[in-house]
Amino acid sequence: MPKPPPPSSPASPADKPEAESAPLLPRREFFGVAAGAVLSLTTGCADEGSAMADADGSTDDSSGDSTGGPLPDLVEDPGEAIAFEPEALPESVELFPRTPISGEMKPTSFWLAGYVATAEAVTVRVWQPSEVEGEVFLAFEEQVMPDPRGFFKLAVEGLRPGEWYDYGLFAGDAEAGFVARSLLCRVRTALAEGSLEPVRVAIGACIGRGVIPEYVDPADPQPVEPWDTMLQAAEHDYDLFIHLGDQGYMDKVYDAGGSLEQYLAAWGAYHGGGYRVVYPKTGLYCTWDDHEVTNNGSVDPWTADPIERERIANGRQAYYTVMPIAASDPEREPLWRSFRWGDTVEFIVLDCRSERQAPETGVYLSDEQFAFLLDRLENSPCRFKCVVNSVPFSRLNLPDDLPLIDVLVSPEDRWEGYATQRAELQALVDAHDLRNILWLTGDVHMCYLGQVELEPLTPGESMWEICVTSGNTNPLADELPEAQFPWRSQLPHLPLITFDPQADLVRVEFVTRFGDVAYHRELQLS
Repeated sequence: MPKPPPPSSPASPADKPEAESAPLLPRREFFGVAAGAVLSLTTGCADEGSAMADADGSTDDSSGDSTGGPLPDLVEDPGEAIAFEPEALPESVELFPRTPISGEMKPTSFWLAGYVATAEAVTVRVWQPSEVEGEVFLAFEEQVMPDPRGFFKLAVEGLRPGEWYDYGLFAGDAEAGFVARSLLCRVRTALAEGSLEPVRVAIGACIGRGVIPEYVDPADPQPVEPWDTMLQAAEHDYDLFIHLGDQGYMDKVYDAGGSLEQYLAAWGAYHGGGYRVVYPKTGLYCTWDDHEVTNNGSVDPWTADPIERERIANGRQAYYTVMPIAASDPEREPLWRSFRWGDTVEFIVLDCRSERQAPETGVYLSDEQFAFLLDRLENSPCRFKCVVNSVPFSRLNLPDDLPLIDVLVSPEDRWEGYATQRAELQALVDAHDLRNILWLTGDVHMCYLGQVELEPLTPGESMWEICVTSGNTNPLADELPEAQFPWRSQLPHLPLITFDPQADLVRVEFVTRFGDVAYHRELQLS
């Protein structure tokens, strides 16, 4: 969203817990885990058929759809038992200043993005704990050579569905003994096809500490301190983390020349800073918004200026370099894709920035991406469809005369400004009576839970949306109509969302920076 200059007399939210709160439920009680949720290792999941990267990181799948296709043979044993005590090795922040990040989790694989400051070869190990002290089950091991800047991405394959794995980067020789390690991290593979286990998700967007975003100084990209919401995320258990965009604020990088090297260095301030407390906890699904490049309100996204086009291309390329996505070329490989967790939920990840055209064209998503979205909503076999979407689908219904409304929540900067595609999607939902659709979004620097229309009469008008800000604030949240948004806040929160197919409901909690629950609700989307 476009960001305003500092107001002359900002009304800062009170730095205290919100009034409405409820105790957090323990994870076991929250899930209602039953013996029937144990995974079968003999069933497959259809989302394992997407193309893997070639040696240069490119893929053969131009659709961006990660679903469909045959499954590889499932692994039934946990791996070779070896003597290994990773915690005993010293962590080298000098060699591994950034957290390794896992993503693109599927039932038998995930992707890993890493960085080595010296650009030397390191070993990637993935393992599960053993009951024998000093021993682990080695599930995957590979030596990797980063590119000259120190970055690499790797597909980790041959894993078991729905299982937790530990992983890390290690310097030295495996036979002679490693001498240093990165942060030690965890990831859970997606559930196998047929599983109806609950899936719990944490989400974030718009990282920062107040009205004015926390920009990285390109001349001195020092690691940023962890944000309160990410510190809360580090205290909770969930199966995956979803970032909805504005993962970093690169505006000053763009203004300082916007070279690829500047963008890559700036990402180190985030991945070597605040995200070190949360990304090691589990795997990541992500999309981008505008500030991964710069504020879309300060530059014409469709500019023909060659200097600005180069800066935009550099920002996008840096994102593709540092994020754990099965793609390396933003010009050829789309960011949009989908991932199924058993028969519980399909996460449909959209790119609502780079394919968008000017509002007068009506093109919010490319024809290919829009067809993909409609197909997944109509044909997903999962109980729930979760749309990972950087900019709100909801019609916000704010009064037109509010101060700074066009700057803070411009309709032309979200689905509402592209009425044709928005209406077509709602018409498809109505025509097929589609239910159990939940939208996740960010961008507008507020938190809310609400329906996409003020007076919903049809399934397409009755869909629910959760909006999150993880740090930046927007006072206009208080003006959202309560009839449409039963809960809304200008303060940052950590939303925790559980998709429970057995109960046929979605549990939602908004956790404050202090750790209490500001709001919780059970949604029956069907």
